[in-house]
Amino acid sequence: MNGLRRGRRHATLALAASAWAAGGVCTGCSTPARLPAPPGPLLWPAPPEQPRFIFEATLRNGASLHAADASPLKRLLAGEEDDARASFGKPFAVAAGQGRVFVTDTEGRRVFVFDVPRRRTYSFGLRFEGQLKRPAGIALDGRGRVYVVDSIARRVVVYDALGLYLGHIDGAPWWVRPTAVAVEPSGARVHVVDTGGVESDSHLVFTHEAQGRLVRRLGRRGAGDGEFNLPSDAAVGPGGTLWVLDAGNFRVQAFSPEGRFLRAFGSAGNGIGQMARPRGLAVDAEGLVYVADAMLANVQVFDAHGVLLLPLGARAMHDAPGRWALPARLACDETARLYVVDQYLHKVEVLRKLADDEGRRWQRAAAAG
Repeated sequence: MNGLRRGRRHATLALAASAWAAGGVCTGCSTPARLPAPPGPLLWPAPPEQPRFIFEATLRNGASLHAADASPLKRLLAGEEDDARASFGKPFAVAAGQGRVFVTDTEGRRVFVFDVPRRRTYSFGLRFEGQLKRPAGIALDGRGRVYVVDSIARRVVVYDALGLYLGHIDGAPWWVRPTAVAVEPSGARVHVVDTGGVESDSHLVFTHEAQGRLVRRLGRRGAGDGEFNLPSDAAVGPGGTLWVLDAGNFRVQAFSPEGRFLRAFGSAGNGIGQMARPRGLAVDAEGLVYVADAMLANVQVFDAHGVLLLPLGARAMHDAPGRWALPARLACDETARLYVVDQYLHKVEVLRKLADDEGRRWQRAAAAG
């Protein structure tokens, strides 16, 4: 029991240390009903198996930042935000790094930022040359620069970590419906996913230099190797491998840094390792591939060869930790955390991948009762 209590205390401290803040008010959106949080830590897989992931936090607004510091009544009396009401009208995509979590809000036409170490929030993309019309995909490079796809303006806008405009890539001559972006750590290459549409043949991934010069078009519409049908997301993994979520073909494809097809995995269905409505993709520093599925209401974790390791989360139309109604875009950061956007429940959830020894400690603690 002492070990389990210590583990719970450590999990609480981790939540407090990784609290994120979001300010503002969601106008015109209802607050989803909330279910009680499960007792004890939320782990995947649950003991007696060795846990590999743990739930850490739910991000909605500024109250998320201080969730471990005060009771809801104390926050209410202090005039702070209701922790059930989201600051974003419609969260679309997420990127995270260096203690900040960036969320694109298509309804608010902005990027909303949870600054973890400073326990504050801010927004950008609302003014002057950096103004956004419909922010969609978002990514960071190794220097913390922020790349945001504007699907209406058909450009990728580049900001520094504080939201100051640095420049943009104009894709109007090439892109039809850009929805996602992936960036090499150096920032030298920017990959833009053009989802196209049912009536369009522009189901492609465009690679640009940082200054905007087009390097190549990857793929064409189809179901063969290196072809796409409604591609929806992309991520750059270890070694520069480009991973593309080929949503209309219910699969993930991998390409070399030079654009050569490497492999693909996935098929349509609701069985083990299959995809029913894939919406988001992320790749972590170890090369694990995460796919969010809106129909299955989970995130499936694969190794780099497409072997399913485990699913995360479960379906719920009422809000609860680790329960999702419409999981969408994903992100991984350098701290082994996974960020999951739920568009219906207006939240971003944070899960942390456990080190092997930490997972074994949780397993032993659970066995000891």
